Amino acid sequence: MDTSIKERQIAEFCRKDLLEENQSQVIKVYCLAGRDIRVDNDSLGVYFYDESLANILCKKGEFTTEYFDGVKELLIHKADNSEIYSDLLITLYPDGNYQFKYWFDENRVYKNEFHSASLRSQRFPHSIANDLICYDLPAINFKKRYSKIVITLEIKAGQAVINLQYIDGRNQIKPVFNFTDNTSQSYKESVDKILKLIGYGLLNQDNITNGILKEFWEPWNKIVIEVPPSGILNELEDIHYYLDDKPLDKKYFTRGYFDMEKWEYVKYK
Repeated sequence: MDTSIKERQIAEFCRKDLLEENQSQVIKVYCLAGRDIRVDNDSLGVYFYDESLANILCKKGEFTTEYFDGVKELLIHKADNSEIYSDLLITLYPDGNYQFKYWFDENRVYKNEFHSASLRSQRFPHSIANDLICYDLPAINFKKRYSKIVITLEIKAGQAVINLQYIDGRNQIKPVFNFTDNTSQSYKESVDKILKLIGYGLLNQDNITNGILKEFWEPWNKIVIEVPPSGILNELEDIHYYLDDKPLDKKYFTRGYFDMEKWEYVKYK
């Protein structure tokens, strides 16, 4: 890739997307990525500001895909050549000139990672319950067949171990997935997909709560989620964390909580 040509293309698309009233101004286009733009779930934000970086500007929205994809391709190319950047500031001048400035902002990236991990860790059981209830799988009609689904998730030797059972109207415990009556390949593939997604989420939960959030989370290796027909979980009644089969404190299972108003983790006193 010729980066100078790619930069010119991006600048031209950004300029084309400006409203007429902003064409004669100095414009700052701030592009924010994560730790490594090459990672699949790494995000990218592109924002247009005035020269002071104080006010976000409206755009036509006609060329968003062109400059968004262009910036991503450019950052990926640089990362592949040992230049990893999290931030890019494009300055557009009224005379048609432009400037690209790259850097890596460890402080901003870490804060974004921490906030994202905080929200995802608290939402994890709810997401699992919601995904399971909403998943369209032949031969399973949860809302009619069960009074409760019990999801047991364990970390054993670094591997995800998953057990899904439901309690029917007669209080009988049965496996959620019935391979005896459902022998088709499509059924097996659908179940495998569900288990793979749950397993990935469990390992990610283990990674972030024992990693970036270690200061705030108690150690654990097992989660039991009791899902009612509504799919809506009660924090204190339906979610249970354990360490070696010993139940953990119901106080969110952590040493702290994420304050949505302050947008930060706060330790329990």
